[in-house]
Amino acid sequence: MMKHRLDTLLKPRSVAIVGASDKPGSNGHAMMTMCGIDGYDGRIYPVNPRLETLEGVPCYPDLAALPQVPEHVVIGVATRFVESILDQAIELGVPSVSIFAACYLDGDGVPTLPNRIAAKARAANMAICGANCMGFYTPGAGLRVASMPSPPGIRPGGIAWIAQSGSAFGALAHNDRRLGFTLCVSTGMELVTTAADYMDWALAQPQTRVIGLFLETVRDPVKFLAALQRARDAKIPVVALKVGRTRKSAQMAVSHTGAIAGNDAAYEAVFRKFGVTRVADMDEMAATLALFDTPRAVPQGLLGTVHDSGGERELIVDIAEDIGLEFAELYPATCAELAKHLEPGLHPENPLDAYGTGHDLINRNAAMTAALVNDPNVAIGYFMSDPRDGYDYARQYTEAVVKAAGMTDKPLALVSNYSMADDRSLAQLLLGAGVPLLRGTRNALLAAQHVMTYRDYIARPPPQHIDLPKAQAWRDRLAAGGPLSEYEGLCMLADFGIASPALAWVGEAADVPGALGLLSFPIALKTAEDYAHKSDVGGVVLNLPDVAGAVAAYTAMAAKLGPRCLFMEMAPKGTELALGSLWDDSFGPIVIISAGGVLVEFLNDSTAALAPFDEAEALRLLQNLRVFKLLEGVRGQSPADLKHIASQIAGFSRMVASLGKACREIDINPLMCTSSGVVALDCLVVTPSD
Repeated sequence: MMKHRLDTLLKPRSVAIVGASDKPGSNGHAMMTMCGIDGYDGRIYPVNPRLETLEGVPCYPDLAALPQVPEHVVIGVATRFVESILDQAIELGVPSVSIFAACYLDGDGVPTLPNRIAAKARAANMAICGANCMGFYTPGAGLRVASMPSPPGIRPGGIAWIAQSGSAFGALAHNDRRLGFTLCVSTGMELVTTAADYMDWALAQPQTRVIGLFLETVRDPVKFLAALQRARDAKIPVVALKVGRTRKSAQMAVSHTGAIAGNDAAYEAVFRKFGVTRVADMDEMAATLALFDTPRAVPQGLLGTVHDSGGERELIVDIAEDIGLEFAELYPATCAELAKHLEPGLHPENPLDAYGTGHDLINRNAAMTAALVNDPNVAIGYFMSDPRDGYDYARQYTEAVVKAAGMTDKPLALVSNYSMADDRSLAQLLLGAGVPLLRGTRNALLAAQHVMTYRDYIARPPPQHIDLPKAQAWRDRLAAGGPLSEYEGLCMLADFGIASPALAWVGEAADVPGALGLLSFPIALKTAEDYAHKSDVGGVVLNLPDVAGAVAAYTAMAAKLGPRCLFMEMAPKGTELALGSLWDDSFGPIVIISAGGVLVEFLNDSTAALAPFDEAEALRLLQNLRVFKLLEGVRGQSPADLKHIASQIAGFSRMVASLGKACREIDINPLMCTSSGVVALDCLVVTPSD
């Protein structure tokens, strides 16, 4: 396998530990003992001028005294010493270092120490883990670079866990023995080496099956997008826990590490484009990583579950409905096979209540579980119970699940409905058969939903960007500067095939008769003067029935707000959406869809995607909205033309992709959706010069 540029950082052949100590309980002692605790067979060089030997190996006064230039130097000293050690490492040609210290100095000059370190390292082409990190573990190499002691037993596996939080790093690495890792890394300040770089390294490792990210921010968007594209191409799922969604938590990110959280809609759009699974907390992360790490392919189909409790089965059905998870409908042949093993009074169905006597418990439960999972409509199988160590019944049904795993090639997991059970021994038994043990009902159901969603995502072809014929003319207009009027904005939409009602612009009273002759009544009148919120200043009049009424309304509005106005045919009533876009300097054009009209200010109901995308994706975006139920038709209201709405939204996404950064922001509100089609009733365009 070709050498990766981060190999000297993450699996070096030699490590020097500056600050190694013989004092029990000290960080320097932990650095030394942790380095070899998992069987690392490379050279370890402790560096401490007051010691001659440490842990049975020679100890050196400084880096220059080492018998060779190490591939990696651990800088485990106080902040005030970090820069001088780094300078020594650079002078010797060391390719990588780890820095645990926070690297903040009272009264520091400009540039500050973190900026000086980053500049020096980049000039020397040096990789850095940190600063202000907790190190990394590479279980396949038996290496732990750590500033604190931790228990032995981290298992090699297919998960690359990349965390910008040191506590999140340790939470999974130290506590959850169900999980096996290709890499665990606490990235810290990412002075040089970023989460995207670690992703790139993980994707080059043949053991990696899934990447987990705990993100406060993305410091190198170009590399990050490239890594996500590579993951998609390799069909390696990425699971992200992105914090800083709310204004308050984003402010905390700034005060904590200086990380700018950024626009959460942009992250949502990026994750959607590249099929990144977004989770809400660490428990959901652990369950999702464990299920993704199973080597078995996920076929088409839905979830199948076996239970030993009728009451907990009902709980699971309730939670599944809450999160929108469906269960597979079983084939008649499957039901007939299940009926052979069920106790009287139990019905062959999915979810399946399989509780009964302990007679032949292992074989009976194995047969039922395998029969259900092998149904053509089932993609993933769960045996859901309350396993705990030291309970013979739990041991028997765990053995049944292991046996069932040998009778199917589909993913199968044992699920504990209570996440605090002591089930480590059972988890190890299952791991030997390639079966994860997932803790927590909701976590497990969400994990199944995530895995099946990713399966469907990866089967779809990616959308292709097409530069539209009229895009260059509008790019030129937008680049010329100056605001676009609402009339110009609606004309721009029309040039890209996005419908609006018939309209006419007037600049003075003499224009009114000609304009009205082009329109059918009833009509609306809007001021075209420079008011951001027209209705707030009396700049909108609706349902003008005839010429006399329109002239009178124009005369009054011109006297109050100015002579420039827009006449527009009234659109039929329907469901109002808001459709907008913004240019994100990190990730590009983002389309945001939400409930429209006055609802946009009262409902937290929106979804986002990177442009461009196709009609199928536009429909999926609409289905994410709570207001979608209105589009389907309720209480006698006819359903909207979903096909046309999706077509218009997809066309809008192609437009903003073609306009690029020449268009900073567009806001269409409302986008009126009816059974006969969809029209844009208002359009605000923000140019780079605005």
